[in-house]
Amino acid sequence: MLNSCQSKFDNIANINNGTGENILILGDSITSGYGLKQKQAYPYLLSQRINLPIVNLGVSGDKTSDALARLPEDVLNEQPWMVIVALGGNDFLKKVPKTVTEQNLKEIISQVQTKKAITVILGMNLGLFTDEYKDLYQRIAEETGSYLIPQVLKGIIDNPKHRQQDIIHPNKIGQEILADKIAKSLDPLLKQAKLPASLK
Repeated sequence: MLNSCQSKFDNIANINNGTGENILILGDSITSGYGLKQKQAYPYLLSQRINLPIVNLGVSGDKTSDALARLPEDVLNEQPWMVIVALGGNDFLKKVPKTVTEQNLKEIISQVQTKKAITVILGMNLGLFTDEYKDLYQRIAEETGSYLIPQVLKGIIDNPKHRQQDIIHPNKIGQEILADKIAKSLDPLLKQAKLPASLK
């Protein structure tokens, strides 16, 4: 059991040699907590659940290209130990070609990993009827050695009780569900990773 668990994480880049000190979430309006208070957004709630500090770097309206442009100042200069990448929704809404989205995400991850940080990808459910981006996130995770948490918005965006009236953003309950999902999926990774002294 232990061996199978270890092998699952063998391909995760920097899992045992991270040199940074902070956990950062790079995202858009869902990460920033659009329409809600800061303490109702999932990064804050996730921090409470895993008992580790998290820096919320969500900016409303950000496409992957916008996040890539602010990456050096917002992320790379902040001693990242783990960066959770929660992007893609605005690329879908703005009809950015999926090839461009994939290229931008890979470049973000590449630059983060040069800082010896662990990269985690939140697979967003994007598509009107089917999840058109599921394979894209899976492919990026496999090719970059990132840890994928798939379809994090399932049961949230498609449930009126868990989203705001705009149909795009989780409400307070939706953000709590999102935090629970991510915390549960992150737990085995955090147990395998070598935590920096700043987070112990």
